[in-house]
Amino acid sequence: MYEKGRISVGQLFIIMLIYLTATSSNTNFDFIYGAQDGGFSNLFAILPGLFTLYLFLKLQERHPRKILFEYAEDILGKWPGKFVSLLYIWFTLEVAVMSARQFAEFIVSVLTPELSEQIYIIGVVLVAAYAVYRGMEAIVRFAQIAFPFYLFLLIFVNILLVGQFKLYNVLPFWDRPTGEILFASYLQYVFPLGELIFFLGFFPYLKKEKGKAWLPYLAVVLGGVYLTYRVIVSIGVLGQGTAAASSYPYIEAIRFVKIGEFVERVDILFLGIYIMVVLLEFIVMFYVLTHGVAHLTGIKSVSPLVLPLCFLTVGLAKGVIKSSLDFNMYITQIRTITSPIFTLLLPLLLLIVSRIRFGKIQDSPSNSAANNTGELADGKATN
Repeated sequence: MYEKGRISVGQLFIIMLIYLTATSSNTNFDFIYGAQDGGFSNLFAILPGLFTLYLFLKLQERHPRKILFEYAEDILGKWPGKFVSLLYIWFTLEVAVMSARQFAEFIVSVLTPELSEQIYIIGVVLVAAYAVYRGMEAIVRFAQIAFPFYLFLLIFVNILLVGQFKLYNVLPFWDRPTGEILFASYLQYVFPLGELIFFLGFFPYLKKEKGKAWLPYLAVVLGGVYLTYRVIVSIGVLGQGTAAASSYPYIEAIRFVKIGEFVERVDILFLGIYIMVVLLEFIVMFYVLTHGVAHLTGIKSVSPLVLPLCFLTVGLAKGVIKSSLDFNMYITQIRTITSPIFTLLLPLLLLIVSRIRFGKIQDSPSNSAANNTGELADGKATN
């Protein structure tokens, strides 16, 4: 193992909820394909999201205190396991590159059009590198500190948004073809709900707490409900045409909010903390990426890998896509095909083979004691 600390189920709940709600606020796929029925699309996406989480938590239960890159070799054998690990590393790198570029495009479009995207790409990668160097517990503490401010602003802004809401903008319901609604639902599963797989780097360090196993599932449900609300309130404020035409409809709706005549740019207040929590998305991906490469190569510490992976990510982010249109094509034409392989097919295969090879879980008293006291088995690497 590369870490010596543990995280609680409550801490995992916080970081998952931030991830699912923050990253989704600057996308518009459900607006384009689902329009006012995009709310239904997000509700439908909750179920496959829960199933993906169940698969990975079940695998973690069967192979405690091991990350996917380790138990894949236990289940499939050394070389098939390494091949599966390589696939997940490639997928993580691919998504991280797109995420860094999307973050930069968002900031430039919304806040600083006079600056280059490269500045923000380099910035987000350096922040993630520092977070990975500090370790998992530092990442979780950052999430805990940011969460109250983010939650307060989210509630505050949305209360003000309700005052601008017009019901006729979202009527009639179920007006779009069923196929478009279901396709929008699938896109919402692909991004962001399916990205729960990147928490596989945190699952091995999760404390076993009685009566709290449902909290990660609650995070998925609340994330889906928030996505639903986001569609309805944005269209209620902007109207269907404006919302569908906007690259960031939810942020555009927040710009309509003002407090009297003295605070007219509430969106700036929201974006300040929002940018901080969106950084968390990339940090989670970069954490998994560095640990995956370390396991695959057998390096004893993740620290020497941080800088090379920074250069690789920045270089790819600058060259792979040129605009938000390329990102939209990537999500709708590439990720729609590749994502289920990593979120459903491979974890299901690993779970089935693990069940066949190792049978039912035998939770020995020693394992229970280790889980309850938060002790970790000795690992082959340190941070």
